Amino acid sequence: MEMIICKKLLNLKNEKRIPFHMPGHKRSLSAQDIIQMDITEIRDYDNLHHPEGMILESMEQLREIYGTQKSWYLVNGSTVGILASVSAVCQPGDEILMARNCHKSVYNTVRLLHLNPVYLYPEYSEEYDMFLDIGEKQKEEIRILLEEHPGIKAVVITSPTYEGVVSDVAGIKEILEPYGIPLIVDEAHGAHFIFSQDFPESAVSCGADLVIQSIHKTLPCVTQTALLHLCSDLVPGDRIEEMLSIYETSSPSYLLLASAEYGICYTQEHADKMQEYVDKLRRFRSKCAKLKHISLFTPQKNQVYDYDIGKLVFLTKASNMTGAELFRQLLERFHIECEMETAFYCLAMTSINDTSETFDRLEEAIFTIDEELDSVQREDAVKGLLFSRRPEQCRPVWEVRSGEKKSIPLEESIDEIAADYIYLYPPGIPVLVPGEKITKEIVANIKYYLYNGYNVPALTGGIIEVACSKSLPEESK
Repeated sequence: MEMIICKKLLNLKNEKRIPFHMPGHKRSLSAQDIIQMDITEIRDYDNLHHPEGMILESMEQLREIYGTQKSWYLVNGSTVGILASVSAVCQPGDEILMARNCHKSVYNTVRLLHLNPVYLYPEYSEEYDMFLDIGEKQKEEIRILLEEHPGIKAVVITSPTYEGVVSDVAGIKEILEPYGIPLIVDEAHGAHFIFSQDFPESAVSCGADLVIQSIHKTLPCVTQTALLHLCSDLVPGDRIEEMLSIYETSSPSYLLLASAEYGICYTQEHADKMQEYVDKLRRFRSKCAKLKHISLFTPQKNQVYDYDIGKLVFLTKASNMTGAELFRQLLERFHIECEMETAFYCLAMTSINDTSETFDRLEEAIFTIDEELDSVQREDAVKGLLFSRRPEQCRPVWEVRSGEKKSIPLEESIDEIAADYIYLYPPGIPVLVPGEKITKEIVANIKYYLYNGYNVPALTGGIIEVACSKSLPEESK
């Protein structure tokens, strides 16, 4: 057997790519003697599923650092934290109020538990084709939905978004308080918030009951490391632990545990480096104000509740370049690898481990490309509104996923019922959920993204899975 994956990864160091993407360690961690740390639950080295020794002691420190009632290390990423959190507060068949821009792991939990989702659509920017925050209009909608659906057992939101937009968690929790409904916040991109006042306030201190963080995204930790925080008495801790024992691997990696602990300790102990990081961000953002055609997404207070300055979202809509083209040029010409791209922007992720040199290289590249562009309003700029549509939910997710399906060309799927999740990856937000009706507008927008080379995992070769029957089941009519 040829070591294809190993050789590819070992060659990465020779490519000299500059990582403006996750994980937050930016490939600066030393691998010396790492194999010596790869163990199982040997004597005196504790057990993540039943911590009594060093792991319990470390998690107690986590609790103190983040100011929670209890915090758990996760070695299966934020996904396992979301699965465990929703499962801890919902029973099969319950209703759940969830933001439409939730990660696919929330949708997978809905499927597993046969939950009935009630969708809340955050503020949406048609200008940039991205979700913003849950604003005042949406908070009023939450009140209405809670009255219309008294069976709702939990509320799940994403804050911050992939692009760094933060919602008013405290204000949302205030609405939920009289109902005794737990608020679960997917704060995957916000584990760094507590380490500097220059970042938004973390959901752990804003009233959320359960908060999940992917520490590998913005802290110097390796991929798959995450945290789950219990922040109130509304959810029993033993219920969380029970769900974690179901969903999380029974052979948790000590390498991942050590990396998670290291990354948090490093960030806490290097307040000077965190301040340097913030200063670099502010200098970079100030310089980008001089760009002529590309611009840096910097929402004002009257546009969103709050914003993470560590997310560098380069907007290209006012130029003759797409976000995907900018992404490609940064990589091919300047060896700068960004995190994601869309039709209208390119996202560079930063962390405490980004150096002055890497910021300088990014600045030079962006300004060089900017000088070559023209200020043109692209004719196709209004076509990429994937998330501006609100599909009609015709059948339950689990029924469609377990029922008979057929594969047909996307062009022939209008008025059919989607049988698979359709999403761009990243960020993994479903455009269509199984059981939703496929409209002419949705097909046109998906075709736009396919034509422009975006990653739509469920549409290999332009073929889509649909339910065999368009009609509702008798009991649902």
